[in-house]
Amino acid sequence: MSILQKRIEELRNENELTQKQLAKKIGVSETAISFWENGVNEPKASYLNKLAQCFNVTTDYLLGLEDEFGTPIFSPEEKSAGLSATKKVSITPIEEDMLEVFRKVGKKHGESAQQAIITVAEKML
Repeated sequence: MSILQKRIEELRNENELTQKQLAKKIGVSETAISFWENGVNEPKASYLNKLAQCFNVTTDYLLGLEDEFGTPIFSPEEKSAGLSATKKVSITPIEEDMLEVFRKVGKKHGESAQQAIITVAEKML
């Protein structure tokens, strides 16, 4: 299953939509949605844009080029070269894990929770 297939199906289910409901929202047939989710064919660019708008994600997310936070996804080769998704600098694996956790905290609890983490970390310095 391709990333695109998986993400369309996951987003449709997360939004509690049937294939028929999603098809109506973006102006295609229910069969088209089924074909996309089953890998028979892929949506044209115009429908990819409509899917992204419908689910409030980017087309890069749908295509597997970035994660749910909008961070580019690097290949294993790019990661081993030390490329960071936020800046073109090297970060350690533990720093990468911390950034992911920090973003999840922000997504779930907001910026004030992220600021609290920064305050605690600064007190440790």
